[in-house]
Amino acid sequence: MRKALVFPLFALLLLSGCVSAVKYDLKAKEVDALAVQKSDLEGQIKKLSDDVEALKKEKDTLQTKVDELSPKAEKAEQLEKATQTYQDLAKKLEKEIKEGQIEITEMKNRLTVTMVDKIIFPSGSAEISKKGKEVLDKVITILKDVKDKRIQVEGHTDNVPIVSSLKKRFPTNWELSTARATEVVRHLQEAGGIDAKLLSATGYSEFQPVGSNDTEKGRRKNRRIEIVLLPLFTK
Repeated sequence: MRKALVFPLFALLLLSGCVSAVKYDLKAKEVDALAVQKSDLEGQIKKLSDDVEALKKEKDTLQTKVDELSPKAEKAEQLEKATQTYQDLAKKLEKEIKEGQIEITEMKNRLTVTMVDKIIFPSGSAEISKKGKEVLDKVITILKDVKDKRIQVEGHTDNVPIVSSLKKRFPTNWELSTARATEVVRHLQEAGGIDAKLLSATGYSEFQPVGSNDTEKGRRKNRRIEIVLLPLFTK
């Protein structure tokens, strides 16, 4: 009877051992599989990290190029605007330019409208003539749209001293050149509505000649008003 019980018990233990071995093998395989998955995930994470780092470097490189190109693009845009302003003024003042009363020049960041004094002022006077206002009003139609430039009005004279009753009001050419520049600025602001913050008036008297003061032709060139467009002051 005892022998009969021993065999089934042995068989049960053997079967139980086989089941445990199978479970162990399954668990071992699961561990191996998880280890493989872990290794794959770590590889993916590293690749993603490398990709992120590469993208950061690429972003930095692109930003550097943008920073380098931005000033150039801004300068190109300003140049384009300046050139357009030049063309608009030349078209608006075509008659006066042909008659030799006005000259427009553009160099680097400086656009200058040079007007002989007689087209704006009567001789020895600082009051703008009717013809002068008509000419300035043509200029205003263009300058009123200029918001990114300083507008500096410069008064210039020849070296002939002021005489007669005018000497009480204008003791020297300094006073005359400054008064004329100021009158033009006032007209640009009051009649043209140009922002006063963009305007300035400067008198140079006889000390920045463009012609010889030894000849009438040279003195005539020196007696002038210049409206100059310049870059805005930077802080």
